Amino acid sequence: MLKFKTAFVSFFPIIPDNTGSSTVVNSRFKNWPNKKKLFQISHIKKINNRTFKTIFIKKETPINKIINLPKLIFEIIKFLKKTKNKLIVIEGASWIFYSFIVLFSLKFLLPNSKIIYISHSVESEIRKKYSNILIFNLTKLLEKLVFKYSHISTSVSKIEQNKIMKLYNQKTINYPNALTLNNKILKKILIKDYIIYPGSYLYRPNKNAIDILNKKIMPMLLAKFPNLQLVLTGGGFKKKIPWVLNKGIVKKKDLYNLIYYSKCMCVPLKFGSGTRMKIIEAMAVGAIVVSTTKGIEGIDLKNQNPPFIKNNIKEIVNTIVTIITKNKSIKKKSLAQRNYYYEKYSMKKNTQNFIKQNIRF
Repeated sequence: MLKFKTAFVSFFPIIPDNTGSSTVVNSRFKNWPNKKKLFQISHIKKINNRTFKTIFIKKETPINKIINLPKLIFEIIKFLKKTKNKLIVIEGASWIFYSFIVLFSLKFLLPNSKIIYISHSVESEIRKKYSNILIFNLTKLLEKLVFKYSHISTSVSKIEQNKIMKLYNQKTINYPNALTLNNKILKKILIKDYIIYPGSYLYRPNKNAIDILNKKIMPMLLAKFPNLQLVLTGGGFKKKIPWVLNKGIVKKKDLYNLIYYSKCMCVPLKFGSGTRMKIIEAMAVGAIVVSTTKGIEGIDLKNQNPPFIKNNIKEIVNTIVTIITKNKSIKKKSLAQRNYYYEKYSMKKNTQNFIKQNIRF
């Protein structure tokens, strides 16, 4: 096997593994061969050991991250400078400005290194929707440059590949979001009837979806099932609503149990980019998923119904009613498909293929 040394770069916390992006990065890092170290900017936990280096910030703000980028770059150089085959993997699930600074600094300071930009989404799409015109235009310019000047850049699906080509005229390699999954369900969570939405309320697309669940979907469902609850995980939700069971940030095994034993995972996303890791995880453990087209975009489905793809609120509600009343027969269909997603989105398999086909020195 080709020998190389890899520095992974993340501008958000990877440990603890609390988000879809951190799940993907953790899984990729664990399955990456040869000597490696992950460099993270984190406001949550300071971890420094043989394989992790944390640049700790007191508060999660853009200015704190920007101020600490030189420290991050210095640590990466220190790790790689005496290595012949140097590889740098920049995880792109943060503002593109950070990736841009690190990319061009390391191209200058470590000119013999190869840099891979791992895009988790088309970021300019998100900025266009949720940021001001200045941030959107800056993001679009920097994203184009990062895709152009990385030695290798990736996309999470064929849909994203096409978007990047159309926006920036840049080819990317399809490297889907994937997972390392222990699909053994350990114990039933002692909650009776509930649907679930996993995702931080601090992320705008998640906030919109959770608000739709609470304002539109749950009131209609409660008229038929008065004891039904909505379980939320991922943190950031502070409101007190009678039917909401807010579990906050939970351990991965507990999250899988919560997803598996739910009546369904409901994902009424109206906007987003990339692929939803939590949906892939749900289908890989055999849970029933109800999602909008946008929520399930980019995922290669084995079958449908389940998963159910509905874009109208009334259709979503009617589908969940059917799931609750016919739970055993529909759950059986979901369980029959779980191995497809477990294999299709195996990080070990996808990473081996990616390295074999693309890494050259």
